[in-house]
Amino acid sequence: MSSGDWHNIERLYLEASNLSQAARSAFLDEACAGTPELRAEVESLLDADATCAGFLSAPPSRLAAHLLDRSPVALAPGQRVGGYEVRSLVSMGGMGEVYLAENIHTQLPVALKLIRRHLVADARAVERFASEARAAGALHHANVVTIHQFGNSDAGMFIAMEWLDGQNWRALMNAGTVTLPSAAGWSAQAAAGLAAAHAAGITHRDIKPENLMLTRDGVVKILDFGLARLAGSPIVDIEAIGASGTISGTLSGTLSYMPPELFRGESATCATDVFSLGSVLYELFTGVHPFAGETPLDVYEAIECRVPDPPSALRAGIPPEVDRLLLRMLLRDRDARPSAPTVAAALEALVLSE
Repeated sequence: MSSGDWHNIERLYLEASNLSQAARSAFLDEACAGTPELRAEVESLLDADATCAGFLSAPPSRLAAHLLDRSPVALAPGQRVGGYEVRSLVSMGGMGEVYLAENIHTQLPVALKLIRRHLVADARAVERFASEARAAGALHHANVVTIHQFGNSDAGMFIAMEWLDGQNWRALMNAGTVTLPSAAGWSAQAAAGLAAAHAAGITHRDIKPENLMLTRDGVVKILDFGLARLAGSPIVDIEAIGASGTISGTLSGTLSYMPPELFRGESATCATDVFSLGSVLYELFTGVHPFAGETPLDVYEAIECRVPDPPSALRAGIPPEVDRLLLRMLLRDRDARPSAPTVAAALEALVLSE
């Protein structure tokens, strides 16, 4: 690893170490997007800090959880979880492990998500995992991931959901400019899925490119309802904006896609998701995030103060109706934002060409 790499790791480590645990995840999502090796190095330094600072004072359950986390063991191919047989590990994140598995009765593929072993003693993590199953399981819509089963097994708590063959929007945007007709079509599907969630009284609370997938069949799916709650539930508690320029407190969701009301400690509503989706769609259409910044504080200040440029100022061919729609979705006054059904209808009516 080059000296420049180590300098970048050191810089990110110092910035992240001044953030709360919840805010760190959002910061690292942004700072290390597309570079999992960089994130792993930064997180290893943060983990070392936590170990040194809290090991002796931690309760036994937390110490056991830490030891389990230091030696994660993936399920082996052929191992059974409920009525599913594991085929391969797909991904391993902070909250869960996702496997390609097969229903032993139908032989159909499923995505099998298990809560990480070190979180079984964490009541908040368990509740978040269960919340994902309850929220997504209550929805039956073409643009929302389908939950087949939620249960417990010898391997732990699991969610079995439809297997989606495709890419998330972050990967698609990183791969190059998205055509305007594709951007309009994908956006309309995402808004339709969000409208279905809102009609069921559910706010997603974490709409971002990583939680939107395009399947090989051209269908957009909303993923990860782990932060979902009924509209009106409080979701953020900002304790302070530190003198160092870092945001402290408890943040749920990803910083760059949060609306300003959440930084003020207000409750989540359907308009919260509309703002987040507006940020994603602005980025999808233009290739530029509306509130980009070099640090978390830059992003926070942009969301609170900056009026984004009309998308057409950043990319030729974007019509005025798209300008108006996206900028309305990003209004700081949440009561003035359009509803998800209104957004879906407006996008479905678009006829765009490159």
